[in-house]
Amino acid sequence: MFDRDEMAEATEHVEVHADRSRQTPRMLLAVGAVTILGAVILGGAALLRGDGGVATPPIRWETVVIADRLTGGLSLIDESGAVVSGATLPSFGGVDLIISGAGATAARSGVDLFLNPLSPQPATLRLPDGAALRVVRAPGVGTALIGGNGDDLIVVSLAPDDRSSARPLSSITGEPTPRYPVADVRVDPLGTRLAIPDATNFQTVLLDLAADTLTYFPDLPLGLRGDLVVTAQRVGDRMELGLFTASGERLRTIPTEVIVGGVIPPSASRFVFVTRTGDIWSARPAQKEAERIGAINGGATIVSARGALDGRRLVIGSEQEINVVDIDGDSVIRRESPGIVEEGTSIASQCLTLRLGTTLELVDLNDGRLLASASEVDVTARSHDGCLLAVNGPTGTSLLGSGGVSPIVGSVLAVAPDSSAAIVAESGALSLVRYDNGIDKVVPLDVRGDLAEFVAS
Repeated sequence: MFDRDEMAEATEHVEVHADRSRQTPRMLLAVGAVTILGAVILGGAALLRGDGGVATPPIRWETVVIADRLTGGLSLIDESGAVVSGATLPSFGGVDLIISGAGATAARSGVDLFLNPLSPQPATLRLPDGAALRVVRAPGVGTALIGGNGDDLIVVSLAPDDRSSARPLSSITGEPTPRYPVADVRVDPLGTRLAIPDATNFQTVLLDLAADTLTYFPDLPLGLRGDLVVTAQRVGDRMELGLFTASGERLRTIPTEVIVGGVIPPSASRFVFVTRTGDIWSARPAQKEAERIGAINGGATIVSARGALDGRRLVIGSEQEINVVDIDGDSVIRRESPGIVEEGTSIASQCLTLRLGTTLELVDLNDGRLLASASEVDVTARSHDGCLLAVNGPTGTSLLGSGGVSPIVGSVLAVAPDSSAAIVAESGALSLVRYDNGIDKVVPLDVRGDLAEFVAS
């Protein structure tokens, strides 16, 4: 799967912090039942009630890759719609996915992942059987993770000019029986550091992609931002939070109820979280106990809690309600409807998608305004910031965004990460649709294809 010389070169300069040099903590013993928390997405930004911090820049794009699923033909177009380059995948077996980051791309063809597929001789990575492919989406970052629930983790680094590479995490850690669940990896908002659960040793491995260093922490990861790393272990119906510096120094251990989800807000000075009973808490390194700062009323069991708006919101779900609170525990949005769910929320979401029965609503997370709504539709594409949706229903295709509902003739192949554009196909012809509070401009494209990806830069 990997060239051994390239692997040695890739791992040669990895530094393991001396104070925690490969703690293979069979010494770190867990008491009772331990579960890995899912659905905790972490981050923070902007100025809010004294929780100052630097905002995470949005993901931009400058080019789009258009692919023909059947022939393997690829075309690269720029923002004006002009064709920049083209290629056809070698040993082709069908294109089913294109991913991007840091201005580079990769294309999946069955069990093969082609790195820099527009180059004359793209490198090929064979995907393990049943492995999931997870893209780390952050500005200027080109990272993808390949793995399963109980396997090694392959870290793919995308870079332009044929400089993309891949390496298994175990080649860096030296773990002989690696179990790194890809779905539970936590990413800092800038995408440069990964907090990876090590299920073999019940610890957290922090991989700094920029510095190429490893740091080890006890227990399993909940999140990281700035100089704050949060881990936890569960014992019965209680949990124990660990607050650490990024270098591995323990700042505080805080007991708490079972956590559903949480977020590290802009200042990276605390961890704000929600328990199953609906209580909202703030844990700071300077305080011995977590502070209760709010609650979701109604008595329903909380089933989900996800960070959003660059760490300034928590989207909290129960069977009958969706509540959005700020990081001081104050309510911003409250919607009640049987079976209500939120869809596609991430730390980068600026807008929230709510499904209430047959109605889909797009809501501004900053002030709670309803931007658009449609009935009996399915979401076929969503921008990275969540503020532009492509939907399809009985009346056809539409874009839902800041300009309300904009009907589209044809089908939407892709939506830009910053909600500024979409690629539309109609009767075999493609167009680049620019969006600014509605459809602003339509640019016909001189290429053919049925798969598209806005190349994140």
